[in-house]
Amino acid sequence: MKTLLATALALGASAHAMSATPTVANVFNLRVNNSANSGNRATGDIIVWGANGVAPPAGEPGAYVYGFSGTCPVGKTCDGFTTDPDWVKQRLFERDMTGLPHQYFASRPYDPTLTGSWRIYLSSSESFNPNAVYQTPELGSVAAMPFVSSMTVSGSGLTPSVSWTLPASAPSSIDQMRVRVFDNSHPVTVESRYGATSSFLQADQLFQSAPLASTSYTLPAGLLSYGTHYSISIDLNHVRADGSHASRSASYFDFTPINPATLPAGVGNIALPTLAPVPTTEGLLAGPVYGFSVADVGPDHVTFIDPVVATGFGYATGATDPNFKAVQVASNVGDGLYEVWTWDGHAWQKSAAALAAGASFDFTAHGFAAGVDRFQIRGIEASAGVNAFDVTGFVTGLSFVAAGNFTGTMQALTVDAVPEPATWALWLVGTAALLTWRRRQA
Repeated sequence: MKTLLATALALGASAHAMSATPTVANVFNLRVNNSANSGNRATGDIIVWGANGVAPPAGEPGAYVYGFSGTCPVGKTCDGFTTDPDWVKQRLFERDMTGLPHQYFASRPYDPTLTGSWRIYLSSSESFNPNAVYQTPELGSVAAMPFVSSMTVSGSGLTPSVSWTLPASAPSSIDQMRVRVFDNSHPVTVESRYGATSSFLQADQLFQSAPLASTSYTLPAGLLSYGTHYSISIDLNHVRADGSHASRSASYFDFTPINPATLPAGVGNIALPTLAPVPTTEGLLAGPVYGFSVADVGPDHVTFIDPVVATGFGYATGATDPNFKAVQVASNVGDGLYEVWTWDGHAWQKSAAALAAGASFDFTAHGFAAGVDRFQIRGIEASAGVNAFDVTGFVTGLSFVAAGNFTGTMQALTVDAVPEPATWALWLVGTAALLTWRRRQA
């Protein structure tokens, strides 16, 4: 195929003029800073480029469209596309999402030498003869956009409201905020459109809001369903003069709608976590870790968090967080009775044998005057059938011994995996290695 492609591309504009070729709605090229997520989108600082609304030629409805791309690195002068080895070439993938159909795209880790324009080649012929050539905007020197923090959800049910806090500063102006919703329970297949067949699954983008003027948003009716696992992304965009996006941060938070009837009275805002799966020291995944970034926690109010569910959970504060003062298990899972385990410096010890759903356990009243920096909730029956990788309705309330921020983690405990405190740091260090494979996706 590469010989055929070289022949076709060598024909250049004359081939384009000879016959009808695929069309696009628009092209894009932007720097994306993706948080950890469970939708299989590449994490970290990446470049994403491609075309939206790709359609076959008018005279060939339903035809398969092939896609390929290339760019000349910054600082180099490239000659013929098919003959000069300095060109960086990359095949395109198609994802046909509910809210963004027929998008052809490619991605790779951010590289300042690849911030020029990308050529997009499309054809309904495997030989790329004829072909259409589209040119993306240049990325230029735009900076990576930081993430939002303190993302919460209130108004449980199918039309919840989400809110967040903007970063204190950003290297590029924040010109636009949007909310996107992804369905993790019903992913779409992403397929290569050139070369050897390759495919993977990603969460389906269901919805994108209009640009927002405030840091809160109520999801519209008819979008969510009970029993479905979603991701909500809060997007901060830096926009070019022509209105296209140059840089974006996407802060993903896992969310499953909670039926209000399953929660006790008084449960209000629920802080949502970002998924960051990490391996054990053996390289195996013992359970997902959900990280939080919640401002203004303290001893005088309860912060409710919605983590994964399993046979138990291990909680830990961040490096500069105040200690935990008390925990309240708000939801009723299994028989609704839980064990509270604390760390005595050498081993885990059971501090409460039957904490009922809705009740609180105050560490400062049970021998920990300064609070604790870690604890575990155990005792969820395996027969309850909960899934450590599924965010359902298990809500936990936390209070802290002093005012501050919560940047800690929660480790889902499975039947065979009760982590020792010494392994926390090792698992967190392993995050980057585990997520490296995702950098091919976006």
